[in-house]
Amino acid sequence: MLRLILRVSDFAYRWLHGLSTPDAAVGPVLLVRITRHRGRPLTLGDGTPIGRGDRIGDFHLDNERMAALHEGGRRSRWAGLASRRAFHASLEALAEQTQNNPRYREVRAFTATTIFHEVSDLMGFEIRPLASRWGARLVAAYERSLIALFHPLGKQRPGRRRYGEARQIWISREALVRRYAGERSSARGTHA
Repeated sequence: MLRLILRVSDFAYRWLHGLSTPDAAVGPVLLVRITRHRGRPLTLGDGTPIGRGDRIGDFHLDNERMAALHEGGRRSRWAGLASRRAFHASLEALAEQTQNNPRYREVRAFTATTIFHEVSDLMGFEIRPLASRWGARLVAAYERSLIALFHPLGKQRPGRRRYGEARQIWISREALVRRYAGERSSARGTHA
């Protein structure tokens, strides 16, 4: 019964936030919605100011497509590598769309709220705490439930220490393009 509730709530969340539309899918595993920043004004590490009402991209992992990477009896290590590659490819696709798709013209930065923030700084993201500690715990509990639902090893339930509180990760539009658009074009150039 819990699995059904989680599936319905995941579907409802995607539908309510416009993540079920075809233009929300970016690359192999990302869903992106364009919204306005409703939090306090902030300045990212590269100097990009984000004011209240500025357009931002709020991205989410497509849980079903991520789970598909673990299907077919793949060992956890290989499935984890496939997941990282799919996420990286999605960031490359997002960087390309940021430059070429009018949908992203006014977007100043991209953000996500996640329990998987530990190494996101190595991928160019800034890690910031959520405004509410209770909100961070609630999001973390929900994301751990999704792992239990979608991840094949989910029944082993990841430990609380490893996935404590959720955090926001941010990357400015310029930092995303600088870091990920060049990789895709240089990869194309070497294969041409």
